[in-house]
Amino acid sequence: MTIVELGALGELIGAIAVVATLVYLAIQVRQNTHSMDENRRLALAQTYQMRADALQSMLVHAADSEHIGPIIIKLSEAGYPDDLGSLDDLTALERGRFRQWQIAQQTHWDNMYLQYEHGFLDEEYYRDSFRERVRRLAPVWQALGVSGSRQSFNEEIARILADHPGPPGPPGPPEPSISSDPE
Repeated sequence: MTIVELGALGELIGAIAVVATLVYLAIQVRQNTHSMDENRRLALAQTYQMRADALQSMLVHAADSEHIGPIIIKLSEAGYPDDLGSLDDLTALERGRFRQWQIAQQTHWDNMYLQYEHGFLDEEYYRDSFRERVRRLAPVWQALGVSGSRQSFNEEIARILADHPGPPGPPGPPEPSISSDPE
């Protein structure tokens, strides 16, 4: 074999090695992408579980609370959340406590919207649950003078309310109390 033939053979072997390397890298990228997608789904499932655990804990605490539970019952009996005039039935102390509860609610929903903005809240939950619950809570926040959310969340509240003008009606079976429902 001459040096030219050896050079040609070397080039052929080099070309085969480059193709093999590219195939190997393509397989690795595909596996890495699949692994990242699996990790994202796992993180999403864990996030939903933590949210469900927090909701359950918050509802149990509110129901067991000597302060929030009776306020929610009083409001519900007066027509809340459909009738915001029921807020006028609260004493100053009850209104203050309920307002603090709603500040926590608004912070929770603002955080949920942040998760949605960053892709950690799926479109179905956003569309079917988030928007409806924020639409029902936003008038309460306005009536109580609760503010202080991030600007992007305030803008989203405005969009949600613009999409569904008028007072919200009950969307089916009544919830324990939408105001006590952070999820």
